[in-house]
Amino acid sequence: MIAPGLNSILPALTATIRPGSIFGMPEQASTIAPNVDLIYDIITWISLFFFVLIVGVMGYFMVRYRRTTHVANTSGPTHNTPLEVTWTVIPLILVIAIFYVGLQGYVRITTPPENSYEIQVTGQRWFWTFNYPNGASETNVLHVPKGRPVKLVMRSDDVIHAVFIPAFRVKQDVVPGRRTTLWFEATRTGDFDLFCAEYCGTQHSQMVGRVMVYEPDEFEVVIEEAARWIDKVPDEMLHLAGTQFYNQCASCHTLDGSKLIAPSFKETHDLFVNGGSRTLADGTTVIVDEQYIRHSILDPLADVVDTYPSSMPPGIGTQLGDHKVEAMVRFIMRLDETAPDGQLKEVTRAELTELGVEPEGE
Repeated sequence: MIAPGLNSILPALTATIRPGSIFGMPEQASTIAPNVDLIYDIITWISLFFFVLIVGVMGYFMVRYRRTTHVANTSGPTHNTPLEVTWTVIPLILVIAIFYVGLQGYVRITTPPENSYEIQVTGQRWFWTFNYPNGASETNVLHVPKGRPVKLVMRSDDVIHAVFIPAFRVKQDVVPGRRTTLWFEATRTGDFDLFCAEYCGTQHSQMVGRVMVYEPDEFEVVIEEAARWIDKVPDEMLHLAGTQFYNQCASCHTLDGSKLIAPSFKETHDLFVNGGSRTLADGTTVIVDEQYIRHSILDPLADVVDTYPSSMPPGIGTQLGDHKVEAMVRFIMRLDETAPDGQLKEVTRAELTELGVEPEGE
């Protein structure tokens, strides 16, 4: 049985193989990709050449000098200077050439241009948060312009993660307590995969994202909308805005009552509606009301529920901001509307920002 996360990853990997790529490399979508593919192809061809040569010669010797009769042992050659020099010098030249080309590529990949567009990246189990200079914040979706260098300044709030974008041929660890950087320049518009390439826990395979590449003018419009859309949502529709942020919670909190590593939102909603209480890890009980829900988002380590680990990253509520926190509080309180029958309601940002117009199905 294939793990749930692999059901989405494996088709994505096979669908993005670059046409004409002998060794199954994915499509090229950055300025770095062709150089990475070139050195990869050269090393692979050299390896294949020597594999065939050595195995072929070995096979020939096995047949040509196989034992046919029992004869007395004879002394064999112990030294052949030309042969030893040949099999030492040729690999040495090849390795030096590969090192030189690889070093040039490494320096280029680790040195972002001065005019790079800078995006702050936070890795948390099990999602990515991307914060832009204009205040926009997205979860698991990275918006970038085509033809302009983009620099990711990355940190982790819990364990080691790694940003990996196959089409751009870039990968960099995201380490707790450190700032790491990664840069690229997209050469094609479109939608590309982003993975976590460092095992980070039980939901690692589901820590996937998308990189959306736009033409420069379109990118400015998209990123401006991403920064302002929540402010345009009317108060009576704020609970539906929470549907846009649930993917940030989905790896730990379900909508249908099933358990992962944190209480299901359905359980919290049902307790809220019925005026129920919850037992905490320290043995105390607390009434599940609006204040409790809000406090659990803003300070998740304060009221850890009994039998569950304290795995929610601290400070996540302050990262969301007031409007988004309020949207999530109302999302949980009105879960029977926002996720009927455990299925997240599909509402677009455009529908939410049309003042006075209720989304379809509301």
